[in-house]
Amino acid sequence: MMRAASVLLLATLSACASSTSGSPAVTPIRSQGTVGMSVDSRAHTYTQAIAYPVDQVWRALPAVYDSLKIPLNTLDAKTHTIGNDGFKIRRQLGTITLSKYIECGTTQIGPNADSYEVVLTVLTQVEPGTSGAAKVTTTFESSARPLAFAQEYSRCSSKGVLEARLMDVLRSRLTR
Repeated sequence: MMRAASVLLLATLSACASSTSGSPAVTPIRSQGTVGMSVDSRAHTYTQAIAYPVDQVWRALPAVYDSLKIPLNTLDAKTHTIGNDGFKIRRQLGTITLSKYIECGTTQIGPNADSYEVVLTVLTQVEPGTSGAAKVTTTFESSARPLAFAQEYSRCSSKGVLEARLMDVLRSRLTR
């Protein structure tokens, strides 16, 4: 009986090991400048060209972050990087529930993003693009943990909604 249990345990462990061994290594997207949306286990990056000069886009971004209720703790005029490299939040960002922006799993009471303590990183960098347009790259990371348990933070994944909303608000500000 003991030998059968050991063989079953060994078979189960080897099945689990073989199912993850084929996974590709993950590198942070933060250093990549791909156009469009890309997702990995650590960061979500959204890059889009916008038909305005870098300086004009840069000047509009503080108001964009303010309207999205993202507090600023990063403002680097040399690299044109703005945002927040990690703030704790619960339930909602502004008037929008966090589950609209991120996926952190679900329990019987609903989406974890709406009841967990969440840490968000939202950073935007503006660079010169082609034909005088600016290339706007927003990096979004999130992790969460339950409030009631002493547990480590677990990664959440972006739904791409906040990054797209940031660009929509930016376009709106620039056309005024």
